[in-house]
Amino acid sequence: MKSEKKQNDSNKEECISDKITKRSDYIRVSTGSNTRTSSLHLQKYNRRDNGIPRYGITATKRIGIAVDRNKAKRRLRHAIKEVLPKLGKNGYDYVVVATKNTIILPWEVIKSDLEKAFKESTNE
Repeated sequence: MKSEKKQNDSNKEECISDKITKRSDYIRVSTGSNTRTSSLHLQKYNRRDNGIPRYGITATKRIGIAVDRNKAKRRLRHAIKEVLPKLGKNGYDYVVVATKNTIILPWEVIKSDLEKAFKESTNE
C-alpha cells in the first residue's frame, strides 16, 4: 500500500492516510454507507480496526474522455488530502466517486461538498 507522509517540525514522519489499491477493497467499501452530493459520492466502510484511514478515488467512463476523468481524479485527490486528515476516522476506508459535475464546479464547491459528505457520514 502507498502511504502519504507528513513531516512535522521535529523531522519525524507521521502517516496521515493510506491509499486503497486492491479491487476487493473497493468492492467491500461499496457495500458500506453512501453519501451523495452535487459533485461527488462518498462511500464509507468500517474495517473494525484502529488503522489509519484509507482512501480511493473512482471516475467512470460516464464522466467523459480520459482527460476529463483524470482531471476529476486530480481535483478529488487534492480535496481528500486537505479534508481526510481533519475529518477521517481511524479504521475506516473511504472511496470518493467523481460525477460529471466534478470537473465543472468551482474548487470551493468540491471541497465543501467533500467536507459535508464526511460530516454526514460521521453522523450515521
